[in-house]
Amino acid sequence: MSEHTPTPFSFAEVKPYEVVDSLAELHGPDHGGLELPVELAWGGRTEFDLEDEYDRTAVYKIVLEEGTKQHLRELVNGRLLTAIWNQMRPARPVRALWEKHFPQLRAAA
Repeated sequence: MSEHTPTPFSFAEVKPYEVVDSLAELHGPDHGGLELPVELAWGGRTEFDLEDEYDRTAVYKIVLEEGTKQHLRELVNGRLLTAIWNQMRPARPVRALWEKHFPQLRAAA
């Protein structure tokens, strides 16, 4: 009997996502404005306010789903990410990847 590999439900399930080795590597700002580079903000909006709950979770979702390790290190703040993790709704594979690498995020949720 041959094994059947299920067809992916969405691109999010097959897209390769990046993750850093340590939350301590994430030195992004934790307040004020954050401007995304065009390669991450291809949908149009580039400026986000980290003081605003919606903006904060939206911009982190974008960076975690679209960013390289360098983007992650420069744009995401590890302490802030931990604090807002339970409010974020990244793609399921992104959430699973980050919680696998950083169990403390799962505990924070």
